[in-house]
Amino acid sequence: MKATLVAICFIAAVAYSMGRLSEQQCRAPVPSTLCASEADLRTIFYFSNHTNKCEKMLSCGVGVNHFEKKKCCESECPYGKKL
Repeated sequence: MKATLVAICFIAAVAYSMGRLSEQQCRAPVPSTLCASEADLRTIFYFSNHTNKCEKMLSCGVGVNHFEKKKCCESECPYGKKL
């Protein structure tokens, strides 16, 4: 029973760590996008190298470190401060 529990915990830990973006991906520059006048702007969260935490901005683009929710940004990019 203990061995089974240890195996399940190990598998869960591996799965959790594989789900995150690498620090290099999180710290990748957020691309500047020129949005067409009819483009839908949406609020996204991204990991900022300047503040070392997840920040909010309006964007029409997509990127590896663009997240719909702040909690998703913080869980995928746990490399900085969580405020």
